[in-house]
Amino acid sequence: QEVEAAGFFGHSAADVKQAMANAGLRCVSAHYGLVDLKPKLGEIIQYGKDLGLSYIICSAPMMRDPSRAKGLSWNAMMEAVTLDDWKWNAEQFNTIGEKVRAAGIQLGYHNHFVEFHRKEGGVRPYDIILSNTDPRLVTMEMDVGWVVIGGAKPEDYLTKYPTRFTQLHVKEFKLANWKPGEEPISTEMSKGSLDYKSIFAAARHANIHHIYVEQEAFPDMETFA
Repeated sequence: QEVEAAGFFGHSAADVKQAMANAGLRCVSAHYGLVDLKPKLGEIIQYGKDLGLSYIICSAPMMRDPSRAKGLSWNAMMEAVTLDDWKWNAEQFNTIGEKVRAAGIQLGYHNHFVEFHRKEGGVRPYDIILSNTDPRLVTMEMDVGWVVIGGAKPEDYLTKYPTRFTQLHVKEFKLANWKPGEEPISTEMSKGSLDYKSIFAAARHANIHHIYVEQEAFPDMETFA
């Protein structure tokens, strides 16, 4: 009954809202990169208000100096984001979050795997985001699958910071023969390796309001082409 968007592809908020209503759905959350949030925040907030969003989620950070990202793939850029960059991102989230909150919407941050597998001085980038953002202004949307791929346990974060998380992305990977650094193999829910019994047990004690099933890919993508 509820969905989260990652791009509206030129459609107006009114058209999207009507299409959702026709399908018996409600769009409660939408993803944007920081590269779009910074220059287009007013436009994005107005779109969100018109659509009836409860959350605007930042799903991709930036480097403080964008010229460093020139020519890099998205994965390479994420790997090159330094701890100082992550601190700067947290500052941007607080500033943007205050404006989003004033409009009656909640800003959040969605993780990938690099925030967990990279450590500098024993510090994970994700811990920088958690410790340097104001909980009133920035909530956290945990992508459970990417936490696992990053080498951390979703349960640990849900237990340690129960009030910081309001949304989950749940997905499945086949990890039996997977090695860190390799692309994980996506599969359908219940056919993978993640321990959702343990994850959901921890989530029950957190502040989760929405859970989205996110299908990264199918084992036989050609079948669905």
